[in-house]
Amino acid sequence: PAPTLMAAAGLRVLSTTDYTCPSSAQHDGTGHSNHAPHPLRLNIRGVNLGGWMIVQPWLTPSLFYQFEGRPPDQTAMDMHSFCEVLGPVEGNRQLREHWRKWLAEHHLRQLAQQGINTVRIPVGDWMWVPYEPFVGCTDGAIDELWRVIHLCGRFGLRIIVDLHGVRRSQNGFDNSGHIVNVTWTDDDHFEHWPCRSAGWQGSFDPMTMTYSSINWDNIRTTVQVLQRIAISLRHFPALIGIEALNEPWQFTPIDVLKAFYWESYWTVRAEAPHWLFVIHDSFRLEEWSGYMKGCPGVALDTHVYQAWFDIRAQKSFLENACSWRQRIQQVQESTPPILVCEWSLATDNCNMWINGFHDNAPGFPKVDCGSMECPQPYVSGLPGPPMGAAPGPHGTGANIAPSYGQCSVSKPWDNEDEIEARLAEHKISAFEEGVGWIFWNFRAELDPRWSWEAAAHRGWVPANVSNLSPSLLNICKTSSEANVPSSADNDLPWYNMLPSPHGSSSVVMLMGVGLGTLISIAVLLRIVLALVMRSSAGRRTADKLSLPPRLLHLARKTQGRKPGGLGLLGLKQRVSSRSLAQLAYPLMSAQHAIHEGEEELLDQFESPKGERESPLCDSRERERSVPLADRTASDAPNGDATRLYMPPPEWEPMMAAHQLPQSF
Repeated sequence: PAPTLMAAAGLRVLSTTDYTCPSSAQHDGTGHSNHAPHPLRLNIRGVNLGGWMIVQPWLTPSLFYQFEGRPPDQTAMDMHSFCEVLGPVEGNRQLREHWRKWLAEHHLRQLAQQGINTVRIPVGDWMWVPYEPFVGCTDGAIDELWRVIHLCGRFGLRIIVDLHGVRRSQNGFDNSGHIVNVTWTDDDHFEHWPCRSAGWQGSFDPMTMTYSSINWDNIRTTVQVLQRIAISLRHFPALIGIEALNEPWQFTPIDVLKAFYWESYWTVRAEAPHWLFVIHDSFRLEEWSGYMKGCPGVALDTHVYQAWFDIRAQKSFLENACSWRQRIQQVQESTPPILVCEWSLATDNCNMWINGFHDNAPGFPKVDCGSMECPQPYVSGLPGPPMGAAPGPHGTGANIAPSYGQCSVSKPWDNEDEIEARLAEHKISAFEEGVGWIFWNFRAELDPRWSWEAAAHRGWVPANVSNLSPSLLNICKTSSEANVPSSADNDLPWYNMLPSPHGSSSVVMLMGVGLGTLISIAVLLRIVLALVMRSSAGRRTADKLSLPPRLLHLARKTQGRKPGGLGLLGLKQRVSSRSLAQLAYPLMSAQHAIHEGEEELLDQFESPKGERESPLCDSRERERSVPLADRTASDAPNGDATRLYMPPPEWEPMMAAHQLPQSF
């Protein structure tokens, strides 16, 4: 932390790898402590209030029917484009009505009656520091938040505020409020998954899947936002904590993320010392061993989903659920206590638009999905679902869109009520090993497996979770548990997840065949490229070679080098099967092919200056951060720059070299 704050906290100057607190800081008078043998005892049993402050098409599709079949400049896929397309006046009208109807008083009353004791509220940084296109569009959001905070206090519900969306996105998906790098190939087709990126951290290099530079200014601004949230909400008794950032994607440099959490912890603690501080594991649960040891009031969030698994038997889902008890038990021996802030009852990802508006992740869905009557709009003046064939636009994935009044949902089990109830019991039993769990979501317009409200109505979840029976709590202690799941199998709900080892031998065989095919393709491409490169540059025939840009670029870039790693493309670094799959995926789409003779296009990849973005994956906008030194009071929330957290001066000389500041 800043030197003055460090002195006040009695801390020594820390290195970038020593994020620990002295033993005297283990207890803070609130009953909170960290790391064994004195774990936090919060007993959180909660739900998320998702889709409220940050709208997402898959949770509230009726808000997004209005953008179907429209040209690119009139198509919204997330919160950012929702405000961008509708503008401040109409966007704000729809949001204000949505805020009141999507989360009403009776919803919170019902949750309290079901024994829920905590709600997690996803929010966006634009609510405290408005920027385009949110200016005007989200007016009144803070007032609505206060309304719900007061209602939660009345019904005895505790609140964790979750910073779910930040400027330029921490993961590039609609849950952050901004899908990054959507490229329109024509008026009816777009690409997102092959070009995915996240700009909050800095400049992402799609060639190496790493960050070529870190945007410290962006990170510092987020620390300021967390401080602003703490200042504005610390006096509400219902508030018990804050989550610093939801789901920063797995390509985020771990040292940068740890430094951000560390600085944010002390900044928030200076304003709200009684709050719980929650950090997300960035889908790398085992990477946090020893982190913030001895620091009071810290919990580590991990998200546990089965919706992106391969096809498997019901017993396998139950065993996987219970295996998390042992994993949580082992991990939190050396990490902050585990809080499972997101989980659901879905065992496939058939819920319409769960992987993006009119799009899907590669290879999904893996089952034949079910369907239900599409929900009608609850916001006045909006059109209903299409009653004819599915309209555009079309992404690169399987387009699951409403058609003839029907929307896609999970494939039903033959013994639906029985298996869903058992699955809920197994998950609750396992997650009780940590300091609590929070279901995603409190409601959803489509699939009941993502809705606590609908699941409770069907009897899938306990009628009152405040009084769980010993037999339920002991299910995962007495049942035969599966092996502890590895991070590669379970921490990546939608980010390039590979098939799970819990599948059958046929699945393993298919994995081997698929990997062998990819390797064969890469070797063949290498041979073809070698032959092409030896030919005279002047001898170009009408038959031009079409190749995926990333494979072509890597082959050109590494020509003449000694093979290293797998040696498939002459790469020096080791190439993992996941990286190889990422490189070869564009082979599946002809839209990603370019001609071998397009030298000027390839030259752009070699530019040593500026951000290294693929010209085929341009962002909708390229915002440049404004240095803190150039900001004015008008840039601060409510025009007040004096209360904003200011970073320590040691950071400034580090920025040019993009190094991690020692005192961060």
